Amino acid sequence: MNIRSVSQLSAIGFAATMVLFTSKHVVPKVQAHEASEGCSVASLSGAYGEVLRGEVLGVGPIVAVGVSTFDGKGNFVADQTINSNGNVFQAPLTGTYKVNRDCTGIADAVGSGLHSFVIIAGGNEMDLMDNNSAEVLTIHFTKVASGKNDHHED
Repeated sequence: MNIRSVSQLSAIGFAATMVLFTSKHVVPKVQAHEASEGCSVASLSGAYGEVLRGEVLGVGPIVAVGVSTFDGKGNFVADQTINSNGNVFQAPLTGTYKVNRDCTGIADAVGSGLHSFVIIAGGNEMDLMDNNSAEVLTIHFTKVASGKNDHHED
């Protein structure tokens, strides 16, 4: 049996204490940036691609794709193509939005009413649902990257 001396055990204990002490002060804490600072209307700013899925009750399925642009001040515009039960049409939309500190909010789309949403991924995404009792739908928004188009014609 190998028994360590008191000085060896003290040295090991001291080294372990130093590792724990150093790791507490060197390794940064992981923090939920969004949760600690909260959200505001400025959390939604710029262009977001959108994908809508759902059903208009008594009519049938509805899907849409488009781009919504949020001004960071509480206003938005949307350019979207909708397929409602096989009928395809363009449906531009405008409205306003309010954001709570907990990153939830309400969008008021002119002509289609209130929608509840939650901002996720540091403002790069948002999930929204319709509050209208005649529709069951959700929309997922993903921030459109701003940058140069990397597609080149030869």
